[in-house]
Amino acid sequence: MNLSYREKSLWGTLAVTMAVYGYYFGRALTGTHPAEFDAASISRVVAAVVVLVAIEVAYEIVLAVTSKVDPKDERDILIESKAYRNAYLLLVGATFWLMWTIVAQQMRSYMAVNLMFLSVVAAEIVKSVTQLFLYWRGL
Repeated sequence: MNLSYREKSLWGTLAVTMAVYGYYFGRALTGTHPAEFDAASISRVVAAVVVLVAIEVAYEIVLAVTSKVDPKDERDILIESKAYRNAYLLLVGATFWLMWTIVAQQMRSYMAVNLMFLSVVAAEIVKSVTQLFLYWRGL
């Protein structure tokens, strides 16, 4: 199967996002954790973001050197807009659910912040998966 530059980029982004944040949330949301968001918690979030950015930049550099970069056309723009729509809908739904949950359950800051961060990561994953699906389906 011959993938375009954008599809290769999306697969790499999806894999790195799921690996880095899967590890982060696997550690952050299971077991014992502090009730409040503290300096150590902030450093773990920053470390996860820095690792993600470093891997993603390296991957994109290798991809740009080894693949032919095609200019965006109308199809790419349409696929991207549908993917952003799906991600936005998920993020809005998660935000309203989190607002209700935080108030109703009097959730502590550590769990609340991590669930908010998880909703942003989930929206990014939905965006990438939507784009890959629409490229695969042949929109």
